[in-house]
Amino acid sequence: MLAAPVSAQSPEYMMEDCRNNSQIFYQDFEARSETIYQGQRTDGTHAVNGTIYLENRSERFQCSYNPAGDMLVEFSAEGQIWPGFVRGDGSPYMASSTGASERPASETAAEVTFAPGDYGTMLEGAIVGRNYFDYSLRANAGQTLYLDLNVDGTNGDGTIYFNVLPPGSTGEAIYNSSMDGNSGVTLTLPESGVYVVRLYLMGNDRDTGKTVGYDLDVSIN
Repeated sequence: MLAAPVSAQSPEYMMEDCRNNSQIFYQDFEARSETIYQGQRTDGTHAVNGTIYLENRSERFQCSYNPAGDMLVEFSAEGQIWPGFVRGDGSPYMASSTGASERPASETAAEVTFAPGDYGTMLEGAIVGRNYFDYSLRANAGQTLYLDLNVDGTNGDGTIYFNVLPPGSTGEAIYNSSMDGNSGVTLTLPESGVYVVRLYLMGNDRDTGKTVGYDLDVSIN
């Protein structure tokens, strides 16, 4: 279970708490975990990014705290959000009776195709609350994927992001825009196959069912 916050807290507290939660999530209490406070978002929540160094790999994660800075409200790792972990349901790395981890199925999906002679397209849509949308596209190893995501109208704060999932992924991402940015993203693709660009909301927009419209510029060279 996650430790209960005791009072309104400083960035130093949030960084330490986030480090502790990363160790709880990965069930490795000896692992070195580093965090950095990223500041307060427009919706009032605080962002803390970090990296945990496990026995045979490192993993990036993000903690979001309420405006007072004294309560973890969202935990992201391995390219997805883990609401059950924040609720205190335990870590997906803990043994369970079913052996299953919390990995949500896609709410909606579409395949991206380009017009003859084109190598890019503009995708438009909207995400509501806890829903998300998967765009799949086929590419070859060594090609460059370009992505640029912009908000196109919202009744909330416009906190929309995307993850890029490689072929065969069960949620692990090779790019997380909530950590690394939405604009002018270029990725050299490591293998051939079907990649998924997953759009989702975070923070107050996700929790209160707000709608965020978007334009997503996609191209492959």
